[in-house]
Amino acid sequence: METLALQGRVILITGAARGLGRCYADLLAARGARIVVNDLGVERDGAAPSPAPAQDAARAIRDAGGDAIADASDVAVPQGAQTLIETALRRWGRIDSVINNAGIFLGQRSFLETTLEDFVQVWRVHVGGTYNLCRAALPYLLDQGQGSIVNSCSIQGLYGTATSADYAAAKGAVQALTLSLAASTRGTAVRVNAISPGGFTRMVSGENRGEEITSLLQAALDPALAAPVAAWLCHPECTAHGQIFQAYAGRVSRTVIGELPGFWNLDLTVEQVAAQIDELSVDGPLITAPDSASMAHLVVTEAVRRQQERKALLEASADAGETAH
Repeated sequence: METLALQGRVILITGAARGLGRCYADLLAARGARIVVNDLGVERDGAAPSPAPAQDAARAIRDAGGDAIADASDVAVPQGAQTLIETALRRWGRIDSVINNAGIFLGQRSFLETTLEDFVQVWRVHVGGTYNLCRAALPYLLDQGQGSIVNSCSIQGLYGTATSADYAAAKGAVQALTLSLAASTRGTAVRVNAISPGGFTRMVSGENRGEEITSLLQAALDPALAAPVAAWLCHPECTAHGQIFQAYAGRVSRTVIGELPGFWNLDLTVEQVAAQIDELSVDGPLITAPDSASMAHLVVTEAVRRQQERKALLEASADAGETAH
């Protein structure tokens, strides 16, 4: 199998000093990419910022023969994201890929134990940070006619969770933002995808699970196993666009969002919904579309076809009745 190199590619990674981001940075640098290690050096709840983690990670890459610089810009504010872009351009004169990986986690608790302030704090980093860097990077990527954006979502945002609704909601928003950005860049040379990674990192290691479960999770959820997927999505030969990939525990899969077959009734009533809703399919062929407008077009087109068909039948029935008279 041919070795896939990233020689000379300039890749910005947020939250790159530790955990999953550090694994991405190390692998990409080992494949020849030039890395901007962006990290505020905060605790998992966003407290106690420090430039040291980013500096240490960048230094380790250089010591291993790679090329990396540290950056402590706060991408949760627009100016911080713009500063990060300018840092890369000033150093290397180009940007090839952006990996939005930075995030915080306030711990497991019930929905009623969360506050609006919790939601705002988590969304500011996950959603705001992703939006700000995408907004700052996209003009440069479009102007140079190539590039890729990789955002980080989560199975919690896809399936929901009972213990961290603020985090799940933020990741669900990042997923929707990714697909929307992909729809808006379709037809250009800029690719936008999302990775839903898993790894036993400090984001999840602080929970009290017991020694046996913790040991099993550490063995199964090696964060380095997610890094090859992120690296491939940054490779110029990758053609994926508007895709969501799961990557954890050594398993890689594509997440497809779609609709299952339903029932039609052009004179729908509450009673008919109650009578038929339990009959809706829970499996079967999936109806998919590249974006919401396309899905709406599919449904509306079918509705119009059915209305026209019914109108034609009514007219034919009326004509038959007149003929009989």
